[in-house]
Amino acid sequence: MIPVDLAVEDHAVTPIAPKSDPRRLDVRIIGSLRVRRGETVLGCAELGGPKPRQIFELLLLNLGIPISKHRLIDILWAGQAPPESLATLESYVSVLRRHLQPGMGKDGPLRTVTGGYMLDSALVDLDLERFEALVRIAESAVPQRAIVLLQEALGLASAPLLGDELVPSWAESERTRHAARVLRARTLAAESALAVGKTQLAVTLAREAIAEDPLSEQAWTSLVLGLEKSGQPTEALRVFDQCRRIMNQEMGCGPGPVLQSIYARLLEATSHARIPPVRRIPDPAAIRVMIINRHRTFTELLAVALDREPDMLSVGTADSAQSGVDMARELAPDVVLLDYRLRDDDGMAAALRILADAPLTRILMLAGAPTPEAQRRAAAAGISAVLSKNGSLATLLSAVRRKTADVNVS
Repeated sequence: MIPVDLAVEDHAVTPIAPKSDPRRLDVRIIGSLRVRRGETVLGCAELGGPKPRQIFELLLLNLGIPISKHRLIDILWAGQAPPESLATLESYVSVLRRHLQPGMGKDGPLRTVTGGYMLDSALVDLDLERFEALVRIAESAVPQRAIVLLQEALGLASAPLLGDELVPSWAESERTRHAARVLRARTLAAESALAVGKTQLAVTLAREAIAEDPLSEQAWTSLVLGLEKSGQPTEALRVFDQCRRIMNQEMGCGPGPVLQSIYARLLEATSHARIPPVRRIPDPAAIRVMIINRHRTFTELLAVALDREPDMLSVGTADSAQSGVDMARELAPDVVLLDYRLRDDDGMAAALRILADAPLTRILMLAGAPTPEAQRRAAAAGISAVLSKNGSLATLLSAVRRKTADVNVS
């Protein structure tokens, strides 16, 4: 939540409004902004312009809490407000009111308080608020209840927060804070799944958490334990070794005492068996996938995940546009997973070069927060899809299979 200067509210506390109340708003701020008022649906471009929309978003991030006009001005103009900023702010709020609560004047969710504005929490059903409430309850619930709550919360958080606001620094700060909260929820869900014996679910959740933060020792611990409890001790040993290499490479240290003790137990359990090699014999029918990404740790984790799928094979990785284009020309992969931004060029430019050489190559672009504009540019370039880096591994694997299937059909 953005720190705010509190204004003094003029109104008494409003009781929770029923769903049928015409003033009530159903708002989605995770992903693309969407506002539903009765049968009317408003998108990010239908709120009176960028500044009115940002005022609405700032008030949503502080739902039920007044924000002073001076604080809004400071955030909106990044500390460089023009002399007429107060009058401009008030005009923006008027525009916003006309879109959010037409014909209601000030008798709607957007309230004027002494020195500022606020959104009445009794009249706004916000997905972010629901996510936070579910996680908060789950943190003190028994594992059987926690896993249900956390899966519902993670279902809400399937896209980056404020997906339409890519420029303001305050939006990026909020996105980062929310992403950390989602990671915490996913890690807690993996631990809860382990506690109730759902080892496969725990493994899936832990892998997704590691994809989000490769340095999360809690997630690595859940993954190793999940593999151990599901009867895969040799795979658990491989994962521990991968964790150890990543931590040593990125932080100059090894796993903590909990993981070390699990490792010792796994060594004892597998002392009679030879660990088979990591690489399986390639299946000629497997989907051949190449990764071009500037983050080495992310690339390594993704390659391992692909090789674990019986119908996929990671054929090569590159960390720059030039090396990626050259490698794609040499390896002729079925699918290329391409970073939106690379060390030496724009990912879109690299995609065009790859497709110029091999038009049937399916390219899936990975972006931090895919925007409608990025989707349009990608479609025009012949890219199959733009996927969020914050999405789940299952979603990415499904996209690889779906796009490849489309080629096979044609």
